[in-house]
Amino acid sequence: MDNLPDIKELWQNVLKTLEGDVGLGEVEMWLRPIKPLFIEDETLRLEVPDSMIYNTVKERYEEKIINIVRNSTSRNFKINYSMSLTPSEPKPSPRIEPAKEATQNRMGYTPPFAFNPNYTFETFIEGASNRFAYASAVGVSQNPGKSNPFFIYSAPGLGKTHLLHAIANETFKSNPSARIIYIASETFVNEYIENLQNKTPETFRNKYRKLDCLLLDDIQFLVGKDRSVEEFFHTFNSLFESKKQIVVTSDRPPKDLALDPRMVSRFLSGLAVDIKMPDLETRIAILRQKKELHKFVIPDDVITFIAENVKKNIRELEGCLITVGNYYVNMRLQPTIDGAKDIIKDHITPGDQEETRITIEIIKTAVAEKYNMEIKDFKSPRRGDAIAFPRQIAMFLACELTEMSLPEIGSSFNRDHTTVMFGRDKIKQLVHTDPYFNEVINQLITRVKAVSNSVKS
Repeated sequence: MDNLPDIKELWQNVLKTLEGDVGLGEVEMWLRPIKPLFIEDETLRLEVPDSMIYNTVKERYEEKIINIVRNSTSRNFKINYSMSLTPSEPKPSPRIEPAKEATQNRMGYTPPFAFNPNYTFETFIEGASNRFAYASAVGVSQNPGKSNPFFIYSAPGLGKTHLLHAIANETFKSNPSARIIYIASETFVNEYIENLQNKTPETFRNKYRKLDCLLLDDIQFLVGKDRSVEEFFHTFNSLFESKKQIVVTSDRPPKDLALDPRMVSRFLSGLAVDIKMPDLETRIAILRQKKELHKFVIPDDVITFIAENVKKNIRELEGCLITVGNYYVNMRLQPTIDGAKDIIKDHITPGDQEETRITIEIIKTAVAEKYNMEIKDFKSPRRGDAIAFPRQIAMFLACELTEMSLPEIGSSFNRDHTTVMFGRDKIKQLVHTDPYFNEVINQLITRVKAVSNSVKS
């Protein structure tokens, strides 16, 4: 097409515009890793490093991107994604790579998403919330066709896509020539429509009905697309009768899908498992794993704080870790609980916070125990370091953990508000410059919260 815009300039304009809309942090986290490839036939081709970024961009930003491009070019472009095999991720193992070639050669088809080599059973954090789904997925990969169909459902961002890729990767280990396709439901629909337009429906059917394993993600997007549902129904039957493995994910159980009752009946006849919200221990384990993956230096107390307060899904949990980690790396500061609380405040709803009302007495008690002093010493006129320094710590914690005003805090120490400000700022400076002292403060915060929670219960 004539006068096509330059893809790199267009993408830079998208990023710059989105910075003003959603903020620099979100652009750096989710959009900067994307590589603009080319423009062809009113289509923007973008390369994403992994399925997590793809899912996030698709859900949160795609419509914004299309609108920005439309305003810049006066054209209605659509977006087509491909997954990179070589971003800052390890390359697939040699046993997996030949399998991809075999899939392409035998079907003449390159899957729209390469199987993510980082999404394996080994990297999946198993906990009480997902143990049955995990064990079932392992069983499916080891004995394909035996538990058929395999239906996984959960709220978004809890690990369904990870398990799909893990099944594919594990299956390829034992059968490198296996014909496997992982595909999102939306892509399945778009491909079916294109084949109808091109009058090649048999090509589409031959491709999907000769598989050894079909992994279909987010089947709820088929709802309302009757012809696509009908085509999938026949594809399903063909694979099922041939004892080929079918794995489907959804954000709701089969009976809640507004699909053809025949399709729902097929799903209910197989193995259906759900993934629940991960408990605190599982969230902590996930964050520790991701911390090592991203090579962040974040104390366990800060990790625990994030895990306690971000409970919606794993994707958001990791996003908060990346935001906190990058903030402290780029700002060259030591991670703190109070700092992390401010950074991820938009991800914490009032009902999420597990803090109870913290009192000045609880703070004083925790600091006094730490520094072997008596509670009455906090109001003492003595100014020696053995008293003044712990008192400044208690003032700092009171500013950070309570809703008290500076004069109110000062009154509880027999000091004026300017003394509180001086002590607060002195401790804050030490927290940001001294890693050892930062750890001491984090431990005190954890202790204060633990005592406060025990008083509540």
